[in-house]
Amino acid sequence: MPTATLPTVVVITDRKDAHLPYVQKHLDTPLFIIDPQAVAVGTTLSYEFDDKQMHIIYDGVRLDNVRGVWYRKPTNIEAGELRVDSHFADYSAQALRAHYVQLLSAFPNALWVSDYFALGRGGNKTLQLDVAKRIGFRVPATLITSDAQRAREFIESQDGGCIVKPYDSHSTYSKELPKSFLTTKVDRHTLPDLTNLSLAPAIFQQAIDAAYDVRVTVVGAKAFAAKIHTKGLRADSPVRDWRVGYFQGEVIVESYKDFPEDVARLCALHVKRLGLTFSAIDLVADRQGQLWFLENNPNGQWAFIEEESGLPIGKALADLLSGKEQPVR
Repeated sequence: MPTATLPTVVVITDRKDAHLPYVQKHLDTPLFIIDPQAVAVGTTLSYEFDDKQMHIIYDGVRLDNVRGVWYRKPTNIEAGELRVDSHFADYSAQALRAHYVQLLSAFPNALWVSDYFALGRGGNKTLQLDVAKRIGFRVPATLITSDAQRAREFIESQDGGCIVKPYDSHSTYSKELPKSFLTTKVDRHTLPDLTNLSLAPAIFQQAIDAAYDVRVTVVGAKAFAAKIHTKGLRADSPVRDWRVGYFQGEVIVESYKDFPEDVARLCALHVKRLGLTFSAIDLVADRQGQLWFLENNPNGQWAFIEEESGLPIGKALADLLSGKEQPVR
């Protein structure tokens, strides 16, 4: 059986992941991709114990010298997509998921970017806001609720308006047309219908009079900041989400060359306090130039930031995974 003897970087993700080339081109050690979808169509994955340790064997290769593990965004294994009789599809999907999940606590001597279980905890919105406030970020007044009456009272209490946003960016479908819930500004005069808020709790936040958005990608101890502007939107649009620029108008991403060092340190500290080694943090700059914390995306997208701004995020990730750089201690 072949064994990966050179220091190896493992990536757990979809093999078609567009982020891979941005890191792979900077690695001088092998990059080994583990794709759960590949296991579902016959690529082998084994866990073998001997008298010394456990070995991970993927596609016939024993991975004994893994230096870094990059947990990206593997595609879920769905019962309906398996080549098995429908009577056994659910069982097969559960067995495959259980088999794959063993990977998430494997490679104990490797640096994980980031630890799978820390990712789950780090995605907690209330924890993010609490940590941000404790370490010194400006944080907008926030209500996260399923209570329609409390939500109405909060909206009415915000003289400058209120931002409403969902917990995550999952799409919904209407007659097979995908739609996304984007961050939207409301006030007491444009109060939304909150009748069914109990079925879809949401985040309500003090509206900041924003000049531009800031995305800070933290890799280990390094913080890469980019300004994000949207142009060409209707002046009266209630949408306060830069992603709408991909559908209406234009999104402009540029390196934030004079990003304050004290805020960069806060971003790195926020990631560390959540037990992570990587994150994409969303800030917003108000008209007075003050920066406000909005949220932390523990496994956020960043290739578009590097592509547009030239920030060397992929190289930083490659250095971290291969051991050339150390995470924040």
